[in-house]
Amino acid sequence: MPIANQKYALVTVGGWERSLSERWPDAPTFGGYKLLVFAGSDLAPIEAEYSEADFKYLSTSETIEQMEQGIIGPFICNINQAREIVAHFTPVEDEQNAV
Repeated sequence: MPIANQKYALVTVGGWERSLSERWPDAPTFGGYKLLVFAGSDLAPIEAEYSEADFKYLSTSETIEQMEQGIIGPFICNINQAREIVAHFTPVEDEQNAV
């Protein structure tokens, strides 16, 4: 799947455990949220399937702020936003070890 077509969602670990862990079993955790990756064309069907959820489309800084407050997502973002959010919640020593 081309990266340009990918979408990302950050969901609380609790929400992931309740209804998303089978679909995204290997989702990594950042700041108490799971990072889900899917095709952009799957976004509308996912929104329909989880119609009770309040999908949020915010700036990177707004998403980080809401995550730090423990607000329930899902927070939908593109690859650049996802990278910035992951970097914010990844300790510096982990970044150095990953290189």
